[in-house]
Parts: sequence; structure tokens; C-alpha cells
Amino acid sequence: MNVGLVVIVESGQEILNIDNKNRRKPMKKIFSIVIVVLLLVISLAFTTTVFATNIPSTTITSVKAKSEAFTIKWKKKTNIAGYQIQYSANSKFKKGNKTIKIKKVKTLSKKITGLKPSKKYYVRIRTYKIVNKKTYYSNWSKKKCVTTKSSTPISTATTTTQAHCKNNNNHSMSCGNMGKWFTSKSDIDDYWEEVVQTYSKQYENGEITWETYCKKSPYGYECWSCGYCGKWTGNFKYR
Repeated sequence: MNVGLVVIVESGQEILNIDNKNRRKPMKKIFSIVIVVLLLVISLAFTTTVFATNIPSTTITSVKAKSEAFTIKWKKKTNIAGYQIQYSANSKFKKGNKTIKIKKVKTLSKKITGLKPSKKYYVRIRTYKIVNKKTYYSNWSKKKCVTTKSSTPISTATTTTQAHCKNNNNHSMSCGNMGKWFTSKSDIDDYWEEVVQTYSKQYENGEITWETYCKKSPYGYECWSCGYCGKWTGNFKYR
């Protein structure tokens, strides 16, 4: 009998290979190599998945409507590279999405401008981290909705200065700790946002500490109007 090749395999491994000249060939461990490669692939995939899920996510603390704009604020997170904001008029974020990347970890608010007046928008935020030039993202926060304000001209009635309302002390009510009177309630909201942004930039630039920022930056306000001239004033609320 002329046998050209004899191969013996046990447990998926070729242990003996003899050709027709009775020459033994080297043992091959094909299955072992395949298994090692598969384990490496699974290990890398698992490592990437675990790393991505370990990136801390943030949450939206407030969304304030502005004239054809809105301001979003979120919680501070550490051990990240920055934040990514996404907003859309579509509640499921399936079309018309716009994204903004915040590269400074210390930034905790952003005013989104150039929007349509009296339009409902949905917004969400997530963190990101860069490792070996590859960007990994956390899960998205819960979405928030906000309806922008329309830019309406200030009525002449509120701009008319009465004889008894020429300074901060002779209105129908006393002036608040904001120190001045405003033409409209929306002007107070804009002023509050301006004050918060000022302290935020000081914190981002390292001019003040986080404790100082929390102490001096107002988290809200209360306001009231003058019964004579219709102007507004108010008190900032601090932590």
C-alpha cells in the first residue's frame, strides 16, 4: 500500500505528520493559535467597553430661556477632558442635531445663541476623555426641553421715568441687593447671567478658587417691580 501522507490528530491538535518517505514533520498547534488570537480580541474589546463605561457622566442642573437663545448649566466632573453639548428641535435627536464641544473642564455653563424665537429645543450633555489620541464618551444625560423667548421691543410705558423714580431710593419699593433698577424682568435675568459668567471665567482662568466661586456667584434671584414706573429690581441668592 502506497500511503502518501499520514496525519494523527488528537483533541483538535495535529500531533504527528508522516509523509510517504517516513519523514516526520514539525507538530502544529493550529487550534491553540486560533484560541490565543480570539482571547486577545475579546480582551481588547472588553477593555475598551469597560473603559468607556467608566467615564463619569454629568447632569444638567438648569436650562434658562433667553431671547432667541438659552443657557445650559451642568454639574462639575473630574478626570475628564471636557464636555459635549447636543441640542435639537427633534425630541429624539434623529435629525437637525447641533453639537458644541467644551474643552475646559472648569466651564460649567454655556449660552446657545442664534436660535429661532418661541421655538422648543431639547438639549443633553455628556463628558469625554482622550486616550492615545482616541476620544471616548460617557452616556448622555437626561434631556431637558426649553422654549426660547421672542425678541419684543420694550414698551414706552416702562421706559418713561416718573418724577418720583429718579433714583434707587424713591420707588414704591426699596431697591434689592442687585443695587439698581431694570427696565424689564428679562433684563434682570440677563444681568444675573452676566454676573455668573463673570465669576465662571475668573474660576476658569484660575483667578479665584472653587470655594470663592460658590460663595460669590449667585445661584438664583428674587425680583419685584415698582408700582409707579414699572421697573424691576431684586435680590441675588447665594449658597
